[in-house]
Amino acid sequence: MRDIKPTAERLAKGDVTEVYVQEQEKQPPEKRYRSSGALYALRRAGTITDAHVAAAELWARDYETGVLGARDPEAGRKGGVADPHTIMLARAAAVSRCEYVRKALGAVGETLLRRMMIDGMSVQAIAEAGSTHKLRVSGALELLLDQLVEALDRMPGRLW
Repeated sequence: MRDIKPTAERLAKGDVTEVYVQEQEKQPPEKRYRSSGALYALRRAGTITDAHVAAAELWARDYETGVLGARDPEAGRKGGVADPHTIMLARAAAVSRCEYVRKALGAVGETLLRRMMIDGMSVQAIAEAGSTHKLRVSGALELLLDQLVEALDRMPGRLW
């Protein structure tokens, strides 16, 4: 798959981030761009707080690392390359946290999070996909993010 770079105008909005996903075994991770316009639009409107944004970004990083197989951005922060054992531990921990959140929020909640954070869908696009009004989606996302913050606050220490 070729790398499609967002336009300069899109990058200037500040809602696009880079992730590295290893799609095939024995192949190097490939750079992808992820956007969450819905999340940042809700934040700019004052509908959600920085805590909601942080929780959603944490969930997205765990989902990308654990479920999609992306490289954990924390793994190489010490200046060196992470060893395979550390990478697998990070991936297993991310999967466990994603499972915990799925149990807390349910399949519908996970689908909304995935559409917003992984698929980069706008509130309008999520509403159209669900054949509903965007105000209902906006309210649902606000409640979902409240629940996500609460679930992460209650998460047992062994999952961190």
